[in-house]
Amino acid sequence: MTLARALFDLIVSGIATAGFGLLFRTERRALLPGALLGGAGYVVYDALLVLTGSAPLSALLGGLTAGLGAEIAARVQKSPAIVYATMGVIPLVPGYGLYRTMEFMVQADYVQALGAGMETALVAGAIALSLGAATVFARNLFRLPLFRRAS
Repeated sequence: MTLARALFDLIVSGIATAGFGLLFRTERRALLPGALLGGAGYVVYDALLVLTGSAPLSALLGGLTAGLGAEIAARVQKSPAIVYATMGVIPLVPGYGLYRTMEFMVQADYVQALGAGMETALVAGAIALSLGAATVFARNLFRLPLFRRAS
């Protein structure tokens, strides 16, 4: 994966993420961090997909990137992490996989539909798992004395 492709992915997926945030009336101050998280998560996903060829593994690590970034952004901005996490995983959602699954089912190609559906389910599960793991990791990390304010 080249630097130009990574930069292109970051910009395009960031714009798409910001558009999603605008569509759902996200607070203006959350748009830029959310767009950056969406872009960063997708860059990690795309780079790992090129290296490994595994969409579920790529989605897991891309989701972890977005989830951990969401927890950090939430603490910096003093707002709920779910806003940033939702925006961060938007580029990872396997919409094309769902489309392919339905297309194969309509064509009565059930073997292809099962394969596409399983991969789509694995990617969706990986995204959910990564957000949960990021939340647990970040909350335990921020409880350490290093991150607590002195009273």
